[in-house]
Amino acid sequence: MTPSARFNVFSMVFGVAYMGLFFWSERYHTALFRYYPVLRSFTREDLSLEAAGPAILWYSWLFGAAVIGLGAALVVPRAWAERIGQSWVWGVPTVLLLVILVYERRWFY
Repeated sequence: MTPSARFNVFSMVFGVAYMGLFFWSERYHTALFRYYPVLRSFTREDLSLEAAGPAILWYSWLFGAAVIGLGAALVVPRAWAERIGQSWVWGVPTVLLLVILVYERRWFY
């Protein structure tokens, strides 16, 4: 499999996984791990705001999506990966980004 075919699979799966982890985290208030900048530490526990300050979940979404995307890029057969067109590789993450932006507009209006 060519490196670009693997990257096509990775980028599409990464986008879908990132959005899935984001919505899962928003819906169920959970994450793989949290980073607390005040404590300068990563933890799986949800610490109180008073004790640890606000948690950053973004690192958890990135890590989870990267692991899922890498796994998919290594598992998907070469014939399937090479049939993925560039319009899909660019289109799927773009649509997912627009979905997240529409969802997040609640913070601005």
